[in-house]
Amino acid sequence: MDKWWGVTLNGNERAVKALSELMDINKTLFENLYKVHANTIEEHVNKLYEQIPEYEKKFLKFVNEQLPNVKRYLQFELPYNHQLISSIEYEIYISSAEIDCEYPYDARDCIITFFQRVPEIIDLHKGELNEEYRV
Repeated sequence: MDKWWGVTLNGNERAVKALSELMDINKTLFENLYKVHANTIEEHVNKLYEQIPEYEKKFLKFVNEQLPNVKRYLQFELPYNHQLISSIEYEIYISSAEIDCEYPYDARDCIITFFQRVPEIIDLHKGELNEEYRV
């Protein structure tokens, strides 16, 4: 179980490993961006609400609103699917370039993209996988 995100990834080892790496990168982005550490993402967001300027609270509101949806998708059993893994690896490549948070707006964009793309990627490949298993 990934304690910080509050989810347990299941399924194909390679897909789980890739998604876990992407989740770790986004955790590090959060920590490096704001120099705050916490035991869970919810705790992290709550700490940040107390510390960040008002204009950044929209970002945290977005994270709070999207978190239940992302967690639901992270619980999907990941099958081996080359396109799924490639999509996750592409997100890893993009996000890992911002890990130092030298450009805070780019780091925030990576976090926002994670919250948007994970459900999209899994939905896209979940549909394809369902088709494969029907044959």
